[in-house]
Amino acid sequence: MPDLPPPTHADDDAFTSIAPFYDLDFEEYHDDASFYSRLAANHGNDVLELGCGTGRVTVRLARAGLHVTGVDINEAMLKIARERSKGLDVAYLQGDMTDLDLGRTFDLVTIPLGSVQHLATSDDLVDTLEVVARHLGPGGVGVVDVESPHSDDFQVGPLPIVEHWTKPWQGGSVTKVVAVEPHPSEGMKWITWHFDVTDKEGRLRRVNAAFSFRTITIDELHLAGRLA
Repeated sequence: MPDLPPPTHADDDAFTSIAPFYDLDFEEYHDDASFYSRLAANHGNDVLELGCGTGRVTVRLARAGLHVTGVDINEAMLKIARERSKGLDVAYLQGDMTDLDLGRTFDLVTIPLGSVQHLATSDDLVDTLEVVARHLGPGGVGVVDVESPHSDDFQVGPLPIVEHWTKPWQGGSVTKVVAVEPHPSEGMKWITWHFDVTDKEGRLRRVNAAFSFRTITIDELHLAGRLA
């Protein structure tokens, strides 16, 4: 079996290169933002979102009247988030969720959409949960969204390449193709996103993003929480 490529954090050029297309993936998914809004209604209006990316969740929370601070390690993603948040009660900061200290607490701290699964090691996971705990005020709630393991995560070798979608973009179109290679002995899968971009003149280019994605079980998450 080939060696697993070195794990990457979300600050790698992979996420910088695909930032313009990131929202196309999740433009119809809002369930988690509604869930966080309901939580905040019961616990308070000050929200910290770690791994906020392009502000998909952040903006919806701010539009619901919440005071939101979004943190992400990738400046290209944050640039898009700032543009879409003009006029809203949102503050964005570039930072690493494994060692963040803002010197204040919040009513709700969220890490949406499997962002912790981009962390390289179990120690990084523990450090991140320590950051969550550090920023929770009295009675505050922390929510970490993790993708449940499924059978494909435990296969060895590349899975069939899948074309996910084709969508219009800036007068042309974008097609997303995904390649996944699980490495179950390392608890990791190596994912490559290919975005085939056709501009309005019909010219085609491909933008690639390769990154690691950890498989985190509920027991590992519970243990990391105890150690944090």
